[in-house]
Amino acid sequence: MNNKTRSFSRFLTFQIFIVGFIKMGEFVFFFFEQNYINLYVEQILGLSEWYVSFLVSLSAIMGLVLQFVFGVLSDNTRSKYGRRRPYFIFGGILAGISMIAYAFSGSYWLCLILDGIIIAIGTNAYLAAERSLIPDIFEPKLRGRANGIIYIMGNIGIVIALTLFLITEELFGFEGPEGGTILEPMGFIILLSVGGGFIIMGGILGFLFIREKPISELPPKKSFVSEIKETFKISELKIHSEFGKNILANIIFRIGYATIMPFLFSYIFSLGLGLVELLISIMVVSFPLVFIFTYLIGVLSDKYGRKKFLIITLFIMALGISLVPLIGGPDDYNFTLVLIVFPFIMITLLGFDGPLDSWSQDLLPENKRGQFNGILNITLTVSQIIGSFVAGYIATKFGKQWIFPAAAVFLILSLPFFYWVKDTLPPKKAKKIEL
Repeated sequence: MNNKTRSFSRFLTFQIFIVGFIKMGEFVFFFFEQNYINLYVEQILGLSEWYVSFLVSLSAIMGLVLQFVFGVLSDNTRSKYGRRRPYFIFGGILAGISMIAYAFSGSYWLCLILDGIIIAIGTNAYLAAERSLIPDIFEPKLRGRANGIIYIMGNIGIVIALTLFLITEELFGFEGPEGGTILEPMGFIILLSVGGGFIIMGGILGFLFIREKPISELPPKKSFVSEIKETFKISELKIHSEFGKNILANIIFRIGYATIMPFLFSYIFSLGLGLVELLISIMVVSFPLVFIFTYLIGVLSDKYGRKKFLIITLFIMALGISLVPLIGGPDDYNFTLVLIVFPFIMITLLGFDGPLDSWSQDLLPENKRGQFNGILNITLTVSQIIGSFVAGYIATKFGKQWIFPAAAVFLILSLPFFYWVKDTLPPKKAKKIEL
């Protein structure tokens, strides 16, 4: 077993790369969904930040329900194609086509239907399958590194998306009356079409190449109602008390994340950075550091436990993103400070999902992973609702640069809660792993 703890088998390596492409499809899709769908409301429809907050909140509420529903369904699917794979192709195609249609909507109410309902159905089917794959396939001592590699591939998707964003901004962007960059409708059509195309690609790859346990090795399927009754028994909840603590800690952390995301690129646009400055600050400086951090934190979480380095680095990132208001505005921004602060922002948003997911995956019951991932989705949806309204209030009242110190407050508040959760892979039980 020692060799297996040090390296992945050929089969597991192939599965890592397939899950990585699935993750890439998710990341590219949500990069555009979380930023350009919101920016579309502001720039094309000419509506205020509050309309963005309502759109984000509807999508989050739908996700709160649908992630749980699809999680239960995927746990109890016994088709000839497996229990997770059918949800990739259904969810990926539905979400992808709907996102492309969004770029042509032209109406806020149609935007609500497409993003808040139809895209929500597709993405939550896709995510319910994806989030159960890693604990289905990888044992705990491999999950930190598996998640690290998978999230690096996902973040490569972000690099692709950012590159396209920079090119599209250069070709279809123009300076707005109050400074910053406004994107023409064709720019939104290109970007949202690419986002939709990537999740369709991820869904097809997941359906074709993921290898699941044979149906004969799975426990008997249960009805939807019986699963819900069993899950919410007091005795069952007591068994999974550490899972509940983990949810609470994640919610507080992700409120900080969700405070930044709705207006991240709106803020970057407002600075008026040139193309070369954007390439240097994001591509040359920030993303290499994100890749290094993502891999190292995955290795360290397998070697030293899930929470030690997580807590230390979260505190450092909170201090870093608090410096954003010092950067200045479009006429007097400090580019040196941009180079210092942007890596903190990118690592905060992209670097912590791997170790957090590994920790959560360790706590999932083996035969109810989809269902408990649905419960875990509370951390994303509740935080998204709270974070979007916090961001909307701060952006309209004080300016978008102040959403970053507000997010830092939530990161710091999450630290004692993460410390409270039992480490599922403490150092004395973790095998020595070579970097």
